[in-house]
This record gives sequence, C-alpha cells and structure tokens, in this order.
Amino acid sequence: MASALPARPSLDWLRKTAKQHLHELRRRQPDAQLADAQLAIAREYGFSSWRALKAHIEAHYSANTEFSDDAAVGQFLRDVRSGAVDAVRAALAASPSLVNCLGPHPHWGGRVQPLHMAIEGGNREIFDLLIAAGADVNGNNESYESWSPLMLTEHRERWAMRTALLDRGAHIGLAESLVLGDDRRVDNLLRSGPGALAARPPGGGSWLAHARTPHAALRLLELGADPTMPDVFGMTPVETFSRLGERGRPLVEILRRSGVEPKPSVHARLADRKALEQVIAADPGIARDDEVLMSAIESGAYDLVAWLLQKGANPNARTSFGSQCMALHGAAWNGNLRMAQLLVDAGADIRGLDVEHSNTPSGYARVSRRITGNAACDAVAEYLEALERSS
Repeated sequence: MASALPARPSLDWLRKTAKQHLHELRRRQPDAQLADAQLAIAREYGFSSWRALKAHIEAHYSANTEFSDDAAVGQFLRDVRSGAVDAVRAALAASPSLVNCLGPHPHWGGRVQPLHMAIEGGNREIFDLLIAAGADVNGNNESYESWSPLMLTEHRERWAMRTALLDRGAHIGLAESLVLGDDRRVDNLLRSGPGALAARPPGGGSWLAHARTPHAALRLLELGADPTMPDVFGMTPVETFSRLGERGRPLVEILRRSGVEPKPSVHARLADRKALEQVIAADPGIARDDEVLMSAIESGAYDLVAWLLQKGANPNARTSFGSQCMALHGAAWNGNLRMAQLLVDAGADIRGLDVEHSNTPSGYARVSRRITGNAACDAVAEYLEALERSS
C-alpha cells in the first residue's frame, strides 16, 4: 500500500529525501542514479514517476491560496530560528495566527512551525513568547518527519524547554517515551507486543533508532524491531547510536551482541581507538577511508584524528552524501579551531568547496555561526580567512 503524502507536501523536502535515499541505494547498487532514487520515492507515494509526483504537488500549491503567504511565513520562521526577538514579537502582534503557522524550514527540507524553530534555535525568550501566544505544545509534525517539539527538546538538549512542554501537558507517545529514556512508559506502551511497532516511526527506518536506554533497545529487539533498517537520511540504528556519544556506547554494544557488526566509522565517531586499531591491523586501508576520518572529526577527538592522519588518512577527505563537504568543512562547522589547524597543517585545502553549496570551510564556519549560534565558529572563520588573504 502506498504511503500518504503529508497534508502540506514539500517538494524541497522530497528532493532532499531522494538524495538521502540515493546514498542508501548505492550501497546495494553502486551505479544507481538520482533518477532511480526519485522514482522510488514517487512510487512510495503511489505515483508512476517523479514527474507525476512533482506535478501533483505543484498543482496542490497552486490550488490552495493558503500557500500564497509562504514567503512571509518563511521570513517569520527564519526570524524565530535566528533569535530575532523584536521581529518575532512585532510579527505576532500584527498577525497572532502566525504562532501556529506552517511553512518551509529556513535551512533544510520539511515544513515546520515556529515552536520547532524556537527549540532548534535555542532562544528561550522566543520560546516563551510563542508559548504565551498559544503555540501548540504538541505541534503539527506530519511534514517534519513526525518529529514533535518534545522530541526536539531532547535531541537538542533543551532541558528547560522540555520541562516547560511537559508542564503544559505535551503528549508522550512511544517515540517521545523512547527518546526521553522513560523505560516504565515504554514498557506500558509496548504491552500489546509487536503490533505496537506497526506505525511508521519518526524519520522512518526502525523504532530501534529512537531507543536511548539499554532496556528499551533490548525490549524493541525482542519485539522484532529491525536493527539494520536505515531512516530517510540513510542512517541505521547503530549509526544513530554512535552519534549519541557516551550514551550511545552501550546501545552500540547491544546491537553488536545481536549480530550487527559496527562499521569502522562507528568506532571513529565514538572515538574508540582500541576498536579502530584492531580493524586497521586487519585491514590497513581502513585508516585511509574518508568516512572514518570524517566520523573522527565529527566526534571532536583530536588525538584520534592526528593518529589517523599519521596512518595515511586524507586531510581532504569528503563525505559521500548530503552536501559532500570536506574534512575542513566539518571542523569549521563544529567551531573546532584546534582541529581546523591540525587539518591545515596536514595539507587540507582552505579553499576547497562542498558539492551542494559550493562553499569554502571559512564560509561553513560563518554559516554555522548564524544557524547554530556557536560563537567558537568565529575564531575558525577568522583563522581560515586570514590564511586565504595571505596565500
């Protein structure tokens, strides 16, 4: 049976989903093209071709005048995401209904509400302003891969915002219970057995990817949750767990015991040098795998990255999915000056461009500063820009 399109389908989000699906498709079919991934997405929603899906969405937009204010809504969402308190307050005073508007995400795919953006941006004043103006604490999440505001507070570590949502009665379903690590509630929601996992989890893939405690992971495995199914971004549960830092280590170990062999990049993302040493001893080429170095940079483990570079890792390594950025882009985005200096000293190209945006590492640092608010990105941008001027 075909999946139903969201009530407010976003062609931009579907394009990005197709690109992510292509990454997963190429694991099975190395010669797969973007058109193959687009066709698979179209058929998932019951259309014979990508062109037919695109035409349907464009017709839907043109037939619904409520979409005509997308530009204004988009600007409001950008102001919320960037923390422009005065602009947000003025917009709400002029148009109170904006508090629960739905519009394009300012930076990537999907359609979101202001409360989603306030949580992502981390501005408590704007968050409180939206709550006071009547923001729906449960959110309209269908067009944002079913990620609720409560789930976002946990994912972004916005603990005070999480408490505020819970105090106002935010709904706690299975996904929320899992990411909150509420084992008692998880057990209660899973009492019906495997049927409790029939619904599609947020982000697609496996319910297992949302487990945050060993108890929940083991219970989901008992009920038949798929330990290897990738989500819409191409990430399997073990890859998701490796992005949780120390909290993810026991979850990765549970999957390893269940028969899932973590890739070397998982070890790198967890900064597990011992495990990497073992696999590299068996296959020295792993040290030169771009994905391994990029994952080590993501972990922020300076000593591990230095060791991999000594083992022959490419300082101009590049991701094979998403924006296809380079190693120095990753350090710049994270605001990690020491890592950026290490890569430059090893020969990283300070003017290298990512594939999707054609942006330099210094540009990534500036964009990250604007989007994430990470002040450490300023020092990285200044360092790289000084090198650009002097070379």
